[in-house]
Amino acid sequence: MKHTIKELGDCRIEITVDVDPTVWEAAQQKALNKALSTVSIKGFRPGKAPKAMAMAHVDPSRVMNAALDEVLTPAYASVLNEEHIQPFNRPSVNVSKVTDKELTLVFTVTTMPKVTLGAYTGIEEKRAVVSVSEEEIADSISQRLAAAAELSVVEREAKEGDTVVLDFKGFVNGEAFDGGEAENYSLELGSHSFVPGFEEALVGVKAGDEKEVNITFPQQYVAELAGKEAVFHCHIHEVKEKSVPALTEEAVADLGIEGVKTVEELKDHEKKALLEKKTNSANAAYYDSIVSKIVAASHVEIASEIIESDVAAREEQTKKQIESNGLTFKQYLEITGQTEEQMKENLRKGSEQNLKTFLVLQAIASKEHMVVDDAELNVELSKMAEQYKMKVEDIRKALGNSLETFRENLQNRKIQEFLLANNGENAKKEAAVVAEKAEEEPEEEKPAPKKSAAKKTTAKKSTTKKSADTKAE
Repeated sequence: MKHTIKELGDCRIEITVDVDPTVWEAAQQKALNKALSTVSIKGFRPGKAPKAMAMAHVDPSRVMNAALDEVLTPAYASVLNEEHIQPFNRPSVNVSKVTDKELTLVFTVTTMPKVTLGAYTGIEEKRAVVSVSEEEIADSISQRLAAAAELSVVEREAKEGDTVVLDFKGFVNGEAFDGGEAENYSLELGSHSFVPGFEEALVGVKAGDEKEVNITFPQQYVAELAGKEAVFHCHIHEVKEKSVPALTEEAVADLGIEGVKTVEELKDHEKKALLEKKTNSANAAYYDSIVSKIVAASHVEIASEIIESDVAAREEQTKKQIESNGLTFKQYLEITGQTEEQMKENLRKGSEQNLKTFLVLQAIASKEHMVVDDAELNVELSKMAEQYKMKVEDIRKALGNSLETFRENLQNRKIQEFLLANNGENAKKEAAVVAEKAEEEPEEEKPAPKKSAAKKTTAKKSTTKKSADTKAE
């Protein structure tokens, strides 16, 4: 089928198709016959009235639309197949010429992103060396003991670190405001969970006190309160002191950590936990740095339509998360000090980078034939079944719609293993191995070149590659 392709930029192309006249005429005839078969005229069975009489009851525009529907999909599919085009979504279609004998269709298509890989092996990168100090171990243990602390009521003035149980109600210009009231609220002084100045003002209060706390809301706050002065009427119910247990064998046992009964065992446990956490973080940063360099070395073309679609999905997800935390979208923007457009721009940058990374990794997987077939998937499912003492069929049922996500995760693991084996700390090793092999292999003795007789040179016909705009049969 004759067609031309025009690049529009932004991963969009325009395909102009001249439908074969015989195909177009056949489609019109088929549409007409179908329309005539449904005509009902008194005295004749449906579809049996004389054609000349039935034609008066046929809507030509409906016949034409039916004929167009008949040729649109095959014409489009034919070009996609011939030109190996991968569309991202359904095209927009315009009929630029239509007669009884001629039909020209114009398809505007957004194509799938195009990835041109740069170097993805031999990239040098250093992994951070991690260590854990005695101070970090002590701090971690202190946090554990603090979490196990008990609160007991005391009959004295509150000091920083105490928990005050109180009722409070806030007023701005003499009027109460939404979200400024609570009863029997437990507030740890020094936790910085309230606006600046509030907790500090409660240092020195005791049970039964009535206290007015004057504060000024930060400028970086919800618009209704930002920068405004407020007064909170507070009634103190109780003052509670935190009793942090001393680091003893008994306190260690009370923490309930499996296999940890002594102080030294707790120190070893915390050191291993901290080291593991730091190592995992360093490994993730190391891998991300390698991937970032690979993405930067590659060229990725993504239609803005695809990016905007992802941005819209991320924005919707962000709004739902904000609302689930009890804030309105407007309040979130005010607190974070950004406009909606600034937030979208940040989402856009994140979407573009995430899409590029995903596409580059998929391109590497494709080039290196890293697929997870059904046989490999079954092996992994069998491992899970053995681990959880379940049947493979039950594992499949438990995964349900997440089975393909599980397969994708296995592929991602393959990609990561491949990149770590061929980059970073292994980059120099691989290069050294190649160089060593080259030195070990004896250089082949090359025969002396034979003298050739002089030949007349003839001019070759130059050929030019067909441009995307040329017609192709």
